Order: sequence, then structure tokens, then C-alpha cells
Amino acid sequence: MKRKFGWFVFWVTLFFAGNVLAVSPSVLSITGLVKQPLNLTIEDINRYQSTQVQLNEITETGAYSGVFYYNGVPLRTLLKLTSIEKKETEFSKNVDLAILVRNRQGKQIVLSWGEVFYRNPSEIIVATSAVPIMPHHDCKTCHAPEIYKSRLDQLQRKIGFPKLVVSSDTYADRSLEEITSIEILDLRPKMPAKRLKKLFSPEFTITGAVRKTLTFKELSPYPRRAMKVKHLGEGKGYHGIDKVEGVYFKTILNKTGIAPDLCKVFLVSAPDGYRALFSYGEIFLDPSGERMIIADRINGQPIEKGGKFVLVQPGDLMADRHVKSIKKIEVISVRQEPKP
Repeated sequence: MKRKFGWFVFWVTLFFAGNVLAVSPSVLSITGLVKQPLNLTIEDINRYQSTQVQLNEITETGAYSGVFYYNGVPLRTLLKLTSIEKKETEFSKNVDLAILVRNRQGKQIVLSWGEVFYRNPSEIIVATSAVPIMPHHDCKTCHAPEIYKSRLDQLQRKIGFPKLVVSSDTYADRSLEEITSIEILDLRPKMPAKRLKKLFSPEFTITGAVRKTLTFKELSPYPRRAMKVKHLGEGKGYHGIDKVEGVYFKTILNKTGIAPDLCKVFLVSAPDGYRALFSYGEIFLDPSGERMIIADRINGQPIEKGGKFVLVQPGDLMADRHVKSIKKIEVISVRQEPKP
């Protein structure tokens, strides 16, 4: 009884201290490729160790919804509770999995397994409370009242919890309020995987949900970029630093006329069936997506071993989503119709 009363006093205190509290659904479900599906309340989520992040809530179109400190639990922590388990596939690694998030209003976004598990945990959290970051001064000298007052009003708005907060993104389009479900998906479980004596593909094709299917045999027509990358994998550990050269992944994708869609993913695969999945958001909203490169040279030489083209994501803490000998990049829309 004392514990319940203590929690009551705690939340009331936060409210009068200026916290923005939840108008929220009571349950968040985590389902899909999991051994242990979960149904979590706000109270359940609050039992786990929390972290705090700042989110500047400005969308890519310029819509402003305030600036807040969000408190919550890393999404990675919650997903680990479910024991993710792939089924009916020859490819055992989780690097090709998608994470579909829905909210009460029917909005959907997709995260990749890699951006949740190969980044620092605080970058993507499930938030349960927030504190507005108030400016130290008003801006009467530079803006009319109707402008600055509407912006200040955003700092007192009601926020729907639990909220997915992707703090690493430049824009807040993927930070969804009132999330109700998270589903782990294997989009291509039947894709074969087998060891090859020599791993090589002379070209790669981008296909699927694009305006134009394109095949790339050379990267010479496009602006060149070079960077150093660390090779540190889950399996064999640290394998040194190399200088890779090639073309930014975004440059190549934009040639196919991809329409903006936070439910799109990019499944990159090699002839032996090794594959990795990347979300639209991590490429086009996360600053690390700016540095993703399709390399055709390493340490000044054309790539021959594990080549001709290699996809490198330098933003990952592990190199397991680097795909050697790219053969195919499939653009897939994961958007699903609501279940009746």
C-alpha cells in the first residue's frame, strides 16, 4: 500500500513540476518471431532501467512539436525479453529482420534489427514520460507573439505514451506516440543460403518498390568518396582498419526514384544468400545513413576477394551488416493493413 501511495505522490509531483504526462494506451504488444510474446503496461516498462534522451521534435517538413527530455527503456532491452527466434530459414543471423511499429492512430514505421542492436541502446527507446526544455528567454525581439506563443504552447502539450523515440535521427518523423504494437518480421525466409567456393558478382540490381529497376556494373559515372572503416564483427572480433572507396548508398538509391516511405526497407544480398536489411529511416533520416557506401576499391585496389561491390555501414558498432559481393538490393514496403 505504501509503495502504491509513493508512486502516486511521485507522479503528482512530476505533474506539478512541469512534466508532460501520458494520455496512453495501457498495453504494448511485442509479437512476431519471438519465443515469448509480451503485453506490457506503462508500469511494466517502468520496472526496467531507464535512460534519458533529448528529442528536438521537428519533422522533415518543418513541423515543430517542442523539445523534450524523454525518459524510457531502450527498445533493445524490451526485445531481448522476447527471445527473438527465426523460423523456416537457411540464414540464421538476425541482420535481415525488420521491426514494424504501429500506433493507436494507425501510423506505421519500420526499423531494422541492425540499427537497434548495433548502435548504442539509448538511441532508440520506448519512453513513458517527458519533461519540456523551456527556453531561458522569450523571443519578442525577433518574432511576433502569434509565432513564439504557438511554439511555447507545444511545450505544454499532452504526449501519448508509450512513445517510440528515435533520438539519433535528424528529424523526428519516426518518433511515434501511443505505440500499441511491435512486430518482428523475416521478410524473405525462403531465400536460399549456401556456401560458395568463390564469392563474386560482377554487377548488382536494385529492384522492387522503385520507379525504375537498375543494374550497376560500374560506379565510375558517380561522385567518388573514400573513408576508413573498422572491421569488428560478432563472430571473429577485430580485423583491422581499411580505406574503402566508392559511391554513397543514397546516391545510388536516388537513381531509382524511390518514393519517401518510412515503411520501406532495403534488403541487400550476395550470391551465397548472405543478406542484411536497412530501413528507409536509417538511410534518409539518421546522419549515419549519409556515410553508407557501396565500395569497389579497398586500400587503393579493386575489390576482388569478396567483391566486386561491398556495402559498408560505418555507423554500426559491429560489421555484420557489411555485405560482400552485392548481387541484389530489393526495396520492400512493409506497410500492413490493420487487422479487422
